Amino acid sequence: MRTITATVPVNEPGRTDQVRLDRDEVWEGLLDKARNAVPYVAGMQECTVLEHGPDGLVREVVIAGERVREEVAFHPKRRVTFSRRDDRATWLIHNDIGEDERGLTLTFSATMEIPEGEEGDGQAERVREGYVAALRSTLARTRENVAAGRALSTR
Repeated sequence: MRTITATVPVNEPGRTDQVRLDRDEVWEGLLDKARNAVPYVAGMQECTVLEHGPDGLVREVVIAGERVREEVAFHPKRRVTFSRRDDRATWLIHNDIGEDERGLTLTFSATMEIPEGEEGDGQAERVREGYVAALRSTLARTRENVAAGRALSTR
């Protein structure tokens, strides 16, 4: 098992041309992504919520042609956790809202089955790059929804 992490600023310093997001708006974007990840995650073809409760949901997604069942846990206004445990793969993915000296951050952290060695290193880097893109697309889509005045989710 390997852990891969990446952090991006929510509001890039010096970018006056973009809608500035606050913690509540980022949280709503993460909830929206949990409920329907298709517009947020490249390669995801389907996302169906099977069960929904106050602390999370169970969903079935199709990503890169593979049907996967995920449990999603909500830790209000700070973390969304995605977990998969089946005979094909195991992973634990966190999307964390944090803060540093420059402001809000969004961090992806994943623990998954990736082999050690050069082959695994390349695979881990591709996973990291893909998730950085997903973080950026999540923030971009959230900005679009906020700018358009669209409600992202129902609480």
